Amino acid sequence: GYLYVTNYNSSSVSVINGATNKVIANITVGSEPEEVAYDPSNGYLYVANFGSNDVSVINGANNKVIANIAVGWGPAGVAYDPSNGYIYVTDIDSNDVSVINGANNTVIATIAVGSGPAGVAYDPSNGYLYVANSGSNNVSVIDGANNTVIASIPVGSDPVGVAYDPSNGYLYVANTGSNDVSVINGANNTVIASITVGSFPVGVAYDPSNGYLYVANTGSNDVSVINGATNTVIASITVGLNPEEVAYDPSNGYVYITNYNSNNVSVINGATNTVIATIAVGSEPWGVAYDPSNGYLYVANYNSNDVSVIDGANNKVIAT
Repeated sequence: GYLYVTNYNSSSVSVINGATNKVIANITVGSEPEEVAYDPSNGYLYVANFGSNDVSVINGANNKVIANIAVGWGPAGVAYDPSNGYIYVTDIDSNDVSVINGANNTVIATIAVGSGPAGVAYDPSNGYLYVANSGSNNVSVIDGANNTVIASIPVGSDPVGVAYDPSNGYLYVANTGSNDVSVINGANNTVIASITVGSFPVGVAYDPSNGYLYVANTGSNDVSVINGATNTVIASITVGLNPEEVAYDPSNGYVYITNYNSNNVSVINGATNTVIATIAVGSEPWGVAYDPSNGYLYVANYNSNDVSVIDGANNKVIAT
């Protein structure tokens, strides 16, 4: 029931107890940690350290670093594949993906992909990993069964974010440079649609209650709502300044958007696609995650070095 928050500038990971909303530990990791993923098979957390070119492995049982695994240059994105127990780490500066075997915490493969790999998502319907290559404007498809690239799919300019929609088996790729979202059919790995959204789309999340995708457009200060059934934009919702990331709360059907330059979070009602609340948080909020065990949202505030805890039941900050 703990939340693990990577602190980029202090090279540490803060551990929050969800029952008390207090920091119970600060774990020193490598330099400039970015993404973090959990492996339920061993209870370990894998932290990609962008500045030190390694991955810190944290034992969730005692919150201690048990290993530091050298990977490629500039590790950024992390994804876990439950079919084989492997962790996939995108190395943005060496243009490859490091594959870590969670059973022994060793790198078992290095897979060359496109230029500047950033976001990565797992598709459980086919066992493939989809890697957004921001520098080469394509998506590499990795077969988790043999860790080989089986396809390279051209998408828009500067793809960064990736989300999987289990209702249709599609992958949605946010292209920051071309202001659109590429829709990939996971059954045949082809782009079936290109959806124009707002300016500089970054974060994307899926809402299973309505089958919609919510795309945060940091350049136009709005959120594009895509109907997954038709792959069309059905609404554009004005939010705060420079929205970055998106999280869905299944307990209330709300979507939470972090607004980086207005220091708040916009709350969207998925039933009406309207903003029903704006919640002041810390300085320059970026990442956001939902904890189903307590119904709270955790917002990482980049510039104030803290985490705001929002109670989804009343949309109020209950702890910092």
